[in-house]
Amino acid sequence: MPETKRIGILLHPVRTYCRRVLRGITTVGARARWELLLVSADVDPLLDTLSKDFLHGVIGHFSEEALLRQVANARLPAVDVAPLDRDGQFVRVTTDELAVGRLAAAHLLSLGLPHFGFFGTQRHYHSLLREQGFRQSIEAAGLSSHVMLDGADAHSQSGASGHELEQWLSQLPKPIGVMASTDSRALQLLAVCRKLQIDVPRSLAVLGVDNDDVFCETANPPLSSIALSTQRIGYEAARVLEDLMQGKKPDQQQILIPPAGVVPRRSSDLPALVDADVAAAVRYIALHVQDDLQVADVLREVPVSRTSLEQKFRRVLGRTPAAEIRRAQIEVAKTLLSQTEEPMSNVARAAGFSNAKQLGTTFHRETGMTPTAYRHASRAPMK
Repeated sequence: MPETKRIGILLHPVRTYCRRVLRGITTVGARARWELLLVSADVDPLLDTLSKDFLHGVIGHFSEEALLRQVANARLPAVDVAPLDRDGQFVRVTTDELAVGRLAAAHLLSLGLPHFGFFGTQRHYHSLLREQGFRQSIEAAGLSSHVMLDGADAHSQSGASGHELEQWLSQLPKPIGVMASTDSRALQLLAVCRKLQIDVPRSLAVLGVDNDDVFCETANPPLSSIALSTQRIGYEAARVLEDLMQGKKPDQQQILIPPAGVVPRRSSDLPALVDADVAAAVRYIALHVQDDLQVADVLREVPVSRTSLEQKFRRVLGRTPAAEIRRAQIEVAKTLLSQTEEPMSNVARAAGFSNAKQLGTTFHRETGMTPTAYRHASRAPMK
């Protein structure tokens, strides 16, 4: 009778992700008749029985350096299921984060929205990968995305300062679809939207990642989220460990599992909410803002009467097509003023104005500041 394998499972039991991964591990473990030893990955002191005399292999969420060192020193077959936040010492089975971003973009694009945004964290690699996949898909559709990344912990609700997040959300063009890097970030967005009286989903559709059903269904409104293939991650991690314990080298050091799909709830429930003509017009304006656009140009692209288009714009966006053209021009000018040293004549041309004088007059009327004053203010150090 073959020897029973004793397998150490080092996960964070309070995390929904880890609990779901465990289900996949146990499926293989039951078939292979493993004896599973489940220990919290954040216990102090750490498990001190990681040795070949006691365990035959380890699967874990190796996100802490001390745990990484201990598992490495034990010289056991080991498989990591933590996200892609660092170079791995072990075979890793985890989520394809670029695919998560692409799936989020596809979902929000399918709603017919004209604008898109991403809210995540700078310090976590999986957030940066999700943003990259999201942005690339939006750009492939000929559009751009508004991105805000802060440096806080991804599991904290207190990332970006309240003022910074409020300012970012207030200035976003509406209607807009925003992907948050995690459900925690999405809940933060919903709370600030509630405070600012931004209608979700009519003005701002929100999509999170992780599909923690308790949080998602308790959110106000209930939160749409991307479900990760966590049980499959656990299953594949256990299968890889089986091979490692038999002396087989894996074909890949990193096995990426695509997400399971979008679980739609009220936060992105927009059936027929965004008018197709308005969406087409706003997209056309965004792509041709530098071409000295007139409303007549938009009407040649969107085959409806001027009166009908204006009525639709007022109903959906609360402004006219002419006002949307001005808004788009000002946004381009703001970006160039804050991020480049281009002379005013070049800024004016890139933003669709005839000359620097027209830029200055329109910019001051719309923002209350001259372009030069805005450039200086945007570069001033924050106190």
